[in-house]
Amino acid sequence: MRPLAFALALTLAGTLAVRGQAPVEPLFDTFFAAETPADAQTAAEKLVAAGAGFDRTDARLKKGRFYGDEKRGEYSLRWKSKSGPYFNNVVEVPSDYDPAKPMQLRVQLHGGVGRPSPNTPARGDQPADLSAPARTVNRIEGEPQIYLHPSGWAAAQWWDEEQIDNILRAVDALKRKYNIDESRIYLTGISDGGTGVYYMALKEPNPWSSYLPLNGSIAVIRAPQNGADGEMYGNNLTNVPLYIVNGELDNLYPVDQVEPHVKWFQSMGVPLLFRPQPGAGHNTAWWPTEREPYEKFVREHARIAHPAKLSWETERTDKFNRNRWLVINELRQDASRETELKDRGFFQHTKLSGRVDVTRDGNAFEVKVRDVAAFTLLLSPDVIDFSKPVTVTVNGKPAFAGLVKKDPATLLRWAARDNDRTALYGAELRITL
Repeated sequence: MRPLAFALALTLAGTLAVRGQAPVEPLFDTFFAAETPADAQTAAEKLVAAGAGFDRTDARLKKGRFYGDEKRGEYSLRWKSKSGPYFNNVVEVPSDYDPAKPMQLRVQLHGGVGRPSPNTPARGDQPADLSAPARTVNRIEGEPQIYLHPSGWAAAQWWDEEQIDNILRAVDALKRKYNIDESRIYLTGISDGGTGVYYMALKEPNPWSSYLPLNGSIAVIRAPQNGADGEMYGNNLTNVPLYIVNGELDNLYPVDQVEPHVKWFQSMGVPLLFRPQPGAGHNTAWWPTEREPYEKFVREHARIAHPAKLSWETERTDKFNRNRWLVINELRQDASRETELKDRGFFQHTKLSGRVDVTRDGNAFEVKVRDVAAFTLLLSPDVIDFSKPVTVTVNGKPAFAGLVKKDPATLLRWAARDNDRTALYGAELRITL
C-alpha cells in the first residue's frame, strides 16, 4: 500500500499545482518581497502562469505581506536625479513602530525649493525660517507616525514631473518595508511645499487621503515663469480634502490673496477647511494652537479607496491620466459635442485635454465626457457584483451592458503597480467612443 499511497500523493500534488493551490504560496512570498513595482509585476506573471485563482489571490492580496522588524529612527532613501544631484528623502520611523499594526504616513514638503542644489544650506538659522531644507528641526511635529521628507531644489521643484516620480517612488519603497495604513497617507507642506501640495493634488491623487497646504498658494503654479510641468485643471480638486492655512500678514501669500482661491474651490464643491491666522506672517508660529484641528482633520479624512463619484481631466494619456478607478486612454477633439464639462478659467490651457466625470451606483456607471475617445473603468470586487451585468451610459447613450469576468492577471497587475491592500481591481472595462 505504501507505493500506491505515494503515487496518490504525487497525483494530488500535481492536481494542486495545476489548479494553482498550495504550490503558489512561495510565489506570493516572492511577489510581496519585491522591492519595486517592476519586480512585483514579474512575480505576478509567474503567479498567473502557475494558475493562481481569483478568489484566493484576492484574499491573499488583502492580507498582504509579512512585515519584519525594520529600522527605526532617521535615515535616507537616495537615488540620482536627472540633473545630477541625489534625491535625499529623509525618513523618520518612531521608536514605538509595531510592524503588526498599520501606521499613518505623513509626506512633508519643505520650503525654499528654488535653491541651487539639495545640499545648499538654508538662508538664516531661525526655527521658523521657511527656506529651511527638508531636514532641520521639524517645525510641525505631530502624532506618532512615519514621516517622509522629500528633497527639492531648482532643478527638481515640487511642480516638476521628476519630483512627483521621486515622491511616489519613496512612498512605494516605504510601503514595501513598513506596515503603512494605505488609507492614511497624507501630504502636507510649508511655503513652496504648500504650493507643491496643490500641484500633486491636480496631477497625481491616487495615494493620498488628505492634503494640507500651509502658507502656500495655488497661483504660483498658474504663472508660466514658475515652470510647472504640464497643464492644470481645477475640477481635478473635486475629490481632494484640503486643509488650508495662511497668515494674515504673510508677505508672500497673505489671506486676502488666498481667499479668492478658496471661494473658487468652494464653488466646485471641493471639501475644505480654511484656517486664516490673524496677525501671522510667513512662518509657523501658529502651530501650537493649530496642531489639534490639523490632526483632527487628518483623522477625519481617511482615504476612500472607491469613491462613488470621480472627475478627471488631462492633456496626457501616458501619465497623469488616472484618478483611482478611472483611466483616460485616448483623446479626440469633438467640437460638435456640447457638454457641461467646461473649465472655469483659472488656469491657462494651450493643449487639447479630455475630461471624464463619472458616478457609480452599484453596477451602473453614468458618465459624461468631453474630448475623450476611450477610457477605462477599473472594477473592484469590493464594490462591483461580478455575478450581475455592468452598465455604462456615456453622455446619455448606452455604451456597455453585460457581464464582466473577474481576471486574476488584472488583479495582480494593478496590485503590483499600486502596492495597496485596500484598492484591488478585478477587471478592466475599456469604453471606446
